[in-house]
Amino acid sequence: MLNLVGLGLRGVKSLTIEQFEVLKASDIVYFETYTSISPQGTIRELERILAKKVLAAEREFVESQEEIIRLSAYQNVSIVITGDPLSATTHNQLRADTMGAGIDVQTFENASIISVVPGKIGLFPYRMGPPVSVPFPEDNFLPKSVLEKIGANLSQNQHTILLLDLKEGRTMFSHEALETILQMEGRYKLGVINEEIMVFSLSRVSQVGERLIFDTVKNIISARFAEFPSTLVIPAKLNHNEEEFAEKFTKKCSYFR
Repeated sequence: MLNLVGLGLRGVKSLTIEQFEVLKASDIVYFETYTSISPQGTIRELERILAKKVLAAEREFVESQEEIIRLSAYQNVSIVITGDPLSATTHNQLRADTMGAGIDVQTFENASIISVVPGKIGLFPYRMGPPVSVPFPEDNFLPKSVLEKIGANLSQNQHTILLLDLKEGRTMFSHEALETILQMEGRYKLGVINEEIMVFSLSRVSQVGERLIFDTVKNIISARFAEFPSTLVIPAKLNHNEEEFAEKFTKKCSYFR
């Protein structure tokens, strides 16, 4: 048996009673460490409440699948995944391949950044376009597709969640991501973004120290808040309700200085 257990965004505080019971009954518990970030100390907290060892599962281990499938054939194995276990292609591929090997798979959903962000800042979920990933610009890697996907959403009057790259235990900071997108704009000149447009910057969503900002690109870059995990939303034209909610639920950068 393989259990894919979503941890949500609050660390162990997001576990449901059912999820806790599944993990307690598991022979082996892994904590997936590479697709997202949980609050610091989450593995230690899991070990404390479960009274058992929790093993870190890094990228190569999860994507190779072989050991997980082998163990799941004769033991009760659980993988704890930050957010929702079915939001990433990696986990659905593992689910499909494990089922293909004739092994039962259970999934236990939870909140993900994609499902939580719209409500946090007052945007209508049905107005969210496909999310867009923003990579670190290593070796001057500035993919034009990032701007094209944002532009496609805006052309349909849809908001865009930007999922920021993960490296060395943190996501990109909001100002890093915006600087990278401005570099893309400078290179490809698609007219998608500039320093004066208003964007949402969210950090530590649903965690202690949560910060929800709605301000200009220029001001967010200037503030240089070095917080993670971080997420950005480039909005289309806000409707009346969204304008009201954004005003009530978010702050300008100057509020936090």
